[in-house]
Amino acid sequence: MTGAVRDDVRGMEWDDGLECWVVSDPAVARVVLNHPGFSSQTSKRLGELYMTEESRREHRALTEFLRLWFVHTDGEEHAALRKPMQRLFSASFTRSLAGRVEEIVDACLEDLAADPAHDAVPTVAEGVSGRVMGHIVGVPQEPAVLHTWSKTLSGFIAAMYRRDHAEAAHRVMLEMTGALAASPALDGFPRDTEEDRARTTATWSMILFGGLETTASLIGSCLLAVLDDRALWDRVAADRPGEVESLVESVLEKRPPLRNVGRVVAETFEFEGLSLNEGDLVLVSLAGGGLFDADLNDLAPVAERADRHLVFGHGAHYCVGAPLARLEAATVLRRFVRRFPHAALADNAVEWGPNLAYVGLDHLFLAVDGNPAP
Repeated sequence: MTGAVRDDVRGMEWDDGLECWVVSDPAVARVVLNHPGFSSQTSKRLGELYMTEESRREHRALTEFLRLWFVHTDGEEHAALRKPMQRLFSASFTRSLAGRVEEIVDACLEDLAADPAHDAVPTVAEGVSGRVMGHIVGVPQEPAVLHTWSKTLSGFIAAMYRRDHAEAAHRVMLEMTGALAASPALDGFPRDTEEDRARTTATWSMILFGGLETTASLIGSCLLAVLDDRALWDRVAADRPGEVESLVESVLEKRPPLRNVGRVVAETFEFEGLSLNEGDLVLVSLAGGGLFDADLNDLAPVAERADRHLVFGHGAHYCVGAPLARLEAATVLRRFVRRFPHAALADNAVEWGPNLAYVGLDHLFLAVDGNPAP
């Protein structure tokens, strides 16, 4: 493969530094994300490329655990594993959670008020996402523990060549599967055979993982948006029909929690005039344009805006938890501006995390008053 690209092919090219194809054009990204020639089995391929043979043997249980996540499967296998979760995370199920999400948000806002540092990331962004997912998945661990699990696994997926990451992720896998073994949420899912138990546990661990970091990143960015722009704050406070949801969509589009997803070329074939080889890695951008210089006040109707971004994926792999993430973010915004009507950013308030894939805050320090609005 030479990496030559026709002048008239937009949005996909070979990157010598990353040693993979990069898809940057949203139209091409939509095609790639729903094309059978591009496999989702990136975890398996990254292990083959970047883990030593010794490490693969030593951590085979870990790599198999990740391989069974249905986001890393294709075709009929993916459809079969996804179907029960898609039914579970239906629109009616999400609506039924609204009251519980409000209770969780209110409790986390009280944690923020009591926190001497007034850091909204661990108390609110991670607190809300962790408590909601703990409630759904049926595990008792505190949000800090759940987010440690999630960050450890994402660190391994991003850098499989590091033995320390593999060892830490292996420990997390054991802790996570141990917690899930006692969860009532798994009742009714196949667990008769060892293979059934492995698939069910992997699926639920993936649901838990998927609802943590990206949702916390979204909540943090939504809070920063309204705290950094009084016009947005006033629009949230006014709460005209659909405007808070439109702001969430604007943040998703302009400051997406996840910048890219990976794919693997399933077999050698020609795509848009390019010669792709089986096993090539493909990095698909979900971000589109710029992240932080865009106007978040452009609040188009939700239905229109939701079609303008790829943050939750496209096609068969569209995120089953998208409605829940949107509900959490919108609920936080509404209840935050009421609970802390005079909140503001503290000095040196914003600390972004170093992760190359996620756009997320490590810290968001605030100045808050102690009294809710009347």
